[in-house]
Amino acid sequence: MALTRATLTPFRVGTKELYLPDITIAFLRTPTSPPSTAKFQVPPWFSKLDLRDYLYHVYAVRTLSVRSYVKQSRVIEGDPLLPRPQPNRWHRPRPTKFMTVELERPFVWPEEPESYDEWNKTEMKESEETQKELAEANGPGKDAIVNKDRRGKMREQAKALLEGNVKWKAGEDRKGSGRLLGR
Repeated sequence: MALTRATLTPFRVGTKELYLPDITIAFLRTPTSPPSTAKFQVPPWFSKLDLRDYLYHVYAVRTLSVRSYVKQSRVIEGDPLLPRPQPNRWHRPRPTKFMTVELERPFVWPEEPESYDEWNKTEMKESEETQKELAEANGPGKDAIVNKDRRGKMREQAKALLEGNVKWKAGEDRKGSGRLLGR
């Protein structure tokens, strides 16, 4: 008789089946806490049992205890997501939920590098160039960008029309542009 992973768990497994999670769980670096604890930022609806089951089934990490707290955001004047300012209207942004887990085995973060200069230097440079090109192509001045190949073809067509080498005939497309027909 084959034993499944669920029967080998040291605790009662929850009933939520989580195959491909569509949630974001952030593992936070906390240099002041001991290596036997881990801190996560989780969605507000996430429970302690959900996090325990998630860590066990996805990463095979056993936990001893889970503590959670919800950090309320400060009340601000007006809603920052609205286009116009709203004086004298108060808004509280959504709270954030944090969970601290006591691990069965300690986890030690790797040392942070002193400089990131040598990491993916060429890839970062290529990425920056690509992003600049995309920003120029899709930015506010995108209508001012000249397609030189298209401009050259249009110049040749206009020259052929003026010389009489090509006859103009109105087209049937919606834009009203015509077609060039050779003699």
